[in-house]
Amino acid sequence: MHSLLLIVFLMLLIQTSTTTAFVSNMSSSSRTSLTTTSLGAAELNSAKRIISQAISIGVPAYNNGDIAKCADVYEEAAKKITTLLPESLKKNLEESMKTLSDTDIDAKAWALRRQFDAIVEFQPPFLPVESNNATTFETFTKQQLPNPVGVMDNVMGGISEGGWMAERNTFFGQTSLENNGGFSSLRWKFTNIQNWSYAKGIYLKIKHSKPEQHTFQLILKDKNCERVGFANYKSVFANPNSIDEPILLPFSAFNQMERMGNSLNGSPPLNPSIVTEIGIMAIKPSVIGNFELKVEEWGLYL
Repeated sequence: MHSLLLIVFLMLLIQTSTTTAFVSNMSSSSRTSLTTTSLGAAELNSAKRIISQAISIGVPAYNNGDIAKCADVYEEAAKKITTLLPESLKKNLEESMKTLSDTDIDAKAWALRRQFDAIVEFQPPFLPVESNNATTFETFTKQQLPNPVGVMDNVMGGISEGGWMAERNTFFGQTSLENNGGFSSLRWKFTNIQNWSYAKGIYLKIKHSKPEQHTFQLILKDKNCERVGFANYKSVFANPNSIDEPILLPFSAFNQMERMGNSLNGSPPLNPSIVTEIGIMAIKPSVIGNFELKVEEWGLYL
């Protein structure tokens, strides 16, 4: 499994020069705060390159029985990247390193690997912005949106839960890392294909639990996703300061089709003229345990 994770990791890391979300097969209890996401993407990418190099050395060493070398390589890489990380990721890594034991090198190697996975998974979210008179908003109506359907990690054996309180426009639930789970989502599947090509993207006005920690994902599907099966596009958003301004997610941000967390190379970007489904998701590592997301307003912005 370690070798397979290396291959998947390297493929995903090469695909982007910005921040890439990597869904690991390993559980991670790392929590991410949003207070320092203004750190440049260049620094975070440098940290990811160092992680990639460390894993390319550590995995073969581990598989050849040299666990000590793997642990040493990971520890050296961890020391190099601390100054390149947002404060929350840095804090998690430093706290983990304090608990490492030189007597249990296997546990040491895996503890650092889990931290590395959490760093690679981190994707800076879209945040609220001050709107101007040039932006027009077209709000979704309750009649426009069908009743949502829950899609949980039980499709993979997980036990996370989630639901929708229609009277409060609130997505709520609990994510669990049990059985390699860790996500809860709601999907609104349109009866008719939506042509949103006249718009720039989706806007949301939201408030949510643990504002400085939790992030959520907006999910979009188009007709191409339906042909592939179990495919969609995702983009991360959050409101860390609980302000009333809208979050603007341009359609151009939905440029990488994925299936079960794995990017599909060569796939086209979202086609906003043939949208079939919209959804929201709470997922590890930023959301572990109870969560609540109140959607005060959402729709298209022009």
